Amino acid sequence: MNLNNQARLPQFHDRAESVRTQFLQALPVIVFFLIMFYSVIFLFGLEYTIIASLVTVIFQGNYKKRKVPSAPLLGLLVQQIILLGLAYAATWNTGLCLALNLIVPFWLIFTKSSQFNQLGYFSTLMTFTFLQFLPVGWNGFVLQLEAMIFCCIFVFITIKLYHWMNRGKLGICTEREVMKLLGRILEKLLNEEDISEDLKDLFRLQRLLYQEANDKRGKRHVVTTAGKLQYMFALLIQRTTYLVSNQSEALSPADENSRGLALELAGYMQKAGEIDFLSGDRRKTRLLKRDRRRLLAEAEKEKDIFHRHVANFFRMFLFILHQAEVKERGILSEQWEVPAKHQFRERILAHFRPDTFEMRFALRMSVVLMSGMTFNLLFYDEHSYWFVMNAFLLLRPMYEDSNYRMRTRFLGTAAGCILVTLVLPFCDTMASHLILSGIMIVCMYTATPGTIVHALFVTCFALSMTTLAMGETMAVFLRMAYIAGAVLFVLIINKFFFPTSLGSQVRYNFQLLFHMHHMYLRMLEDLLTNHLDYWCICDAQIQYHAVLAQIRTDLPQVEKDDKDREYYNKILNITWCMASEIQQMFFLVKHKKRGLKARRIMERYICYTDYVLNQIQEMLHLKKEKKLMNIDGMKYQRHIEGEPELSSLMTQYARNLSRLYVLVLRRVR
Repeated sequence: MNLNNQARLPQFHDRAESVRTQFLQALPVIVFFLIMFYSVIFLFGLEYTIIASLVTVIFQGNYKKRKVPSAPLLGLLVQQIILLGLAYAATWNTGLCLALNLIVPFWLIFTKSSQFNQLGYFSTLMTFTFLQFLPVGWNGFVLQLEAMIFCCIFVFITIKLYHWMNRGKLGICTEREVMKLLGRILEKLLNEEDISEDLKDLFRLQRLLYQEANDKRGKRHVVTTAGKLQYMFALLIQRTTYLVSNQSEALSPADENSRGLALELAGYMQKAGEIDFLSGDRRKTRLLKRDRRRLLAEAEKEKDIFHRHVANFFRMFLFILHQAEVKERGILSEQWEVPAKHQFRERILAHFRPDTFEMRFALRMSVVLMSGMTFNLLFYDEHSYWFVMNAFLLLRPMYEDSNYRMRTRFLGTAAGCILVTLVLPFCDTMASHLILSGIMIVCMYTATPGTIVHALFVTCFALSMTTLAMGETMAVFLRMAYIAGAVLFVLIINKFFFPTSLGSQVRYNFQLLFHMHHMYLRMLEDLLTNHLDYWCICDAQIQYHAVLAQIRTDLPQVEKDDKDREYYNKILNITWCMASEIQQMFFLVKHKKRGLKARRIMERYICYTDYVLNQIQEMLHLKKEKKLMNIDGMKYQRHIEGEPELSSLMTQYARNLSRLYVLVLRRVR
C-alpha cells in the first residue's frame, strides 16, 4: 500500500505542476476578463456581460504577439463595433435575420479564414452571433454600444501596456532564431557532429517564416512592406536550408583558409541572431554590414562552389539589410502589385467553388446560424439562445474536430450541471453568485479549451449567472436539452451538408501541391521570354510552403500506419527539394537573356517534366492537368552549354523527379 502511495505522489506532483503552469500562462487573460466582467456589471448592467467575453477573445489572440501595430488592432476593434450594429439589425425581423446570417458568415470566413488559418473567423463571427442572442430595443442598443466602445478602448490600452511592460520578454523574432541555428549547424558540420535534430528545427522555422509572410498579405501588393522583408529572408533561408540538408558537401571547405572563412561565417550568423536586423535601425545593422562586406570580399576571391555559395548568401543578406533600412520610404514597387483582375479572380472568385475549404465551411456555418437565429427569434425565451450558441461552438471546419467537441461539450455540460446542483444551494445571495462566477472563470481559462473539464467550468459559470433569474432545476434541464439538440443538429449538418473531413482536406492539399509544381513550370517557361513578376513568384512560393506545412501538420492524424506515413513524407521531402530547385532556376533564368537554342532546350525540358508529373498524379489517383503538350518525338536534354549552375539545377530537379516516379511506381505495383 505504501508503495502504491509512493507511486502516486510523483504523478500527483506532475499533474499539480502542469495545472500551475497552465494557470500562470492564462493569468493575464484571467485578470483581463475579471476586470472586464465586473466593470461591465457595475457600469452597464448584468445583461451586457457577454461583451466582456467577446473582447477577451481579442485580447487573448493578440497580447502575446511580439509586434501588434496600432492600425490593424484599431481596425479589428472598429470592426467589432460594426458587427454590433449588424447583429442589432439582424434582430429586427425574420427577413433581415436570414439575410444577414447568410451574408456575414461568408464575408468573415472568406476574408479571415483559409485552410492554413481555419479559425481566423472565430473572434469576429462570435461577436456577430452572440450579440443576436438577446434582442434589445434602441435604448438597449445604445447601452450595448457604450459597453462595446468602453471594452474596445480598454483592450487597446491593455495590449499596448502589456507589450510595454514585457518588452524584450516576448521572445526573439523567427529571423534571429534562424540565424543562431544556422550558425550552430555550420559549426557542427565543420566538426563533423550530428545535425539531424537541428535540421528538424531549421525546417520548422523555415515553414514558420513563410507562414509569417503569409500573415502579412497586402491589399494592393502581394505582401506589406514588413511581409516583403520576411518573404525575402524566408527565401534566403529556403536556399540555405536546401544546401545544408541536401548538398552539405557544398559547404565543406577544401583547405584551412576556407575553413577559417566557414568558422567566421558561423560566428557572423550567431552574431546576427543577437540583433533585430529587420527593424531598420542603422545603429544595430552597421556592424553587421561592415563585417559582411569584409567576409564577402574574402569569399569573392575564390571561385569554387563553397566560396560561391558563401558569396551568394552574403549578397542577398546585404540586400535584405539595405531594404530594411529604406523601408520607411517604401520598398514595394509596381512589380509587387497584384493586378486588379487577378485580385478579383483569386481572392474572390476562387473561393466560390464547391471544393474549396472556405466555401464548404461558410455554407455549413450559414445554415447553422440562419436556422439557429430564426429559431431564437421566433421561439424566444430568455435561454433559447443556448441552442444556437452551442451549435456555433460545436461547428468546426473539420469533421473530426467538430465530432470531438460534440462529445466533450455534452459530457462536460452534464458534469457541470451535476456540480452546480451540489454547490448552488450554498449560494443564496447575488454576491455569492458573482464570487462563484469569478472562481469558475479562473478554472475555465486555466483548463484546456475543447476538453470535458473546460466544458464543465463553462457550464458552471453560465448556470451560476442564469440561476440569479430562474430556478436551478429549470436552468439545468434547459441547459441539457439545448446542448442535446445542438449536438444532434450539428451532427446532421456535418454529415450531410458539404462535409469536410481531415482526410479529404489532406487529399485536396496533395492535389494542390502537384498543381503548383505544374504552375511553377508554366512560370519558368514564361520567364524565358518575359520579365519576372515578383508578386507572382512571391504569391506562389508563400502558398506552396503554406500547403506543404498544412499537409505535414495533418498527415499524422490521417495516416496512422507508420509505413504509409513514411511513404507520404518521402513524397513531401522530394517535392520540397524540387520546389527549392525550380525556385532557384527562376532567378537564374531572369538575369540572363538566352538564345533560341537554349530556350528550345528549356521548353522541351519543361514539357517532359510536365508529362512525368502527370503520370505520377495518375498513379496517386489525383486529378491530372488538362493542358499538356504532346512529347512524342521531342528530344529531351537537361544541360545547356555555358550554363553550369542552371544545368546543375535542371539535373538535380530531373533526378528528384525520377526518384519520385520510382517511389510511387513501386508502391502502385
